[in-house]
Amino acid sequence: MRMKRIVFSFIVILAAGATLAAAAQKAPARATKVKISAEQANLREKPDIGSSIVQQIPEGTVLEADRKEGEWYFVRYTLEDGGVIGGWIHESLVQVVEQGAPAPEPAKKPAEETPPRERAPRPIRIGRIETPEFRTGTIPLEFSVSAGIASLAPQDLNDGTRGYVDWFGASTNLPVPRAADALHLAGLIGFEISYRFSPRLTFGVGADYLRGANGDSIELTDPLLSEAVSTKPSLRGVPVKVMVRFYPGGGFYLRGALGLYSVKAGYLFRHEGAATWEQWKGSATTTGLGGEAAFGGEWEIAPRTIFFAEAGLRMASFGGLTGRNVYTNSAGETVIEPGTLFFFHKTAGDTTSYPLIFVRGSAPAEEGVVDARRARANLSGTAVRVGVRYRF
Repeated sequence: MRMKRIVFSFIVILAAGATLAAAAQKAPARATKVKISAEQANLREKPDIGSSIVQQIPEGTVLEADRKEGEWYFVRYTLEDGGVIGGWIHESLVQVVEQGAPAPEPAKKPAEETPPRERAPRPIRIGRIETPEFRTGTIPLEFSVSAGIASLAPQDLNDGTRGYVDWFGASTNLPVPRAADALHLAGLIGFEISYRFSPRLTFGVGADYLRGANGDSIELTDPLLSEAVSTKPSLRGVPVKVMVRFYPGGGFYLRGALGLYSVKAGYLFRHEGAATWEQWKGSATTTGLGGEAAFGGEWEIAPRTIFFAEAGLRMASFGGLTGRNVYTNSAGETVIEPGTLFFFHKTAGDTTSYPLIFVRGSAPAEEGVVDARRARANLSGTAVRVGVRYRF
């Protein structure tokens, strides 16, 4: 009889223990509560900084975290329409206000199952770069520096440079062995400060320094005479620009800019014989508006640091250049003539008309001069540049 009571008591204890264990398993674990501490936090689809953004949550919002993986909390957020979405948020964007016991991570769904329907549109990803990850309470500014090469087509300056060598050869009856080198390339450097208005759109201001020069020397000889003719056309442009960049996606962008250009054109013409020499050196400046269009790509190389490369077109041609011409010779004479940069044609001993470019106090009208007009400085062409962009 005593043995039966002991067995019965043991069975009752086991049944009670099983009931308590089942109840404990069914009871929900107390979740950890976290509060958004950044101005704006990104709720992501996966616990990865490169994952798509599901929702942006404002500062001060309190959320319940079901679990934590590494540096990421899995939380649920209630939308204004009453819907609930889940996602991952980085621990640096929140502070724990109530420590709980997160429930164990549920088994992963099969790969073929589709994720829950998202209630907010995903922002555009720009390569591996997303916004506003760089913005954690500060103004979303970017600072860029770049360098590159630009093509130039200063037709009046180049024609006048080559024309001077041909005109001098015809005037002295010396054969010209080749055409003088013209100006086709320039180096450029630039900087820019921009405001990231949205993931797709950026506005900014900046400036470039664009300069090219090409010196050349040609020997003109015959059995009785020898002359060395030197030329050096130069062109400089400094645009102060306002610009906009549009990001269609995939790390690429389109850029447009309008700039106020400060332009300077220069020339050097010199011929030197056995005992004498003469030289004309002039420069003229002007200002005007020019435009640019370009496309480029961005790649993240460090936190907040972006490498970019772009290629584009520049449309910038200017007239009304004023400056001065300085004439010097081996006899010690110096004549300074202020005026306007003119392009004209002048005949030589062979009655052929050659293009010339000089600063003159008035439009050239001496004998043998035709088609005189104000010269233009053309900075239009293409450009390629690379640079680094830092996001504050």
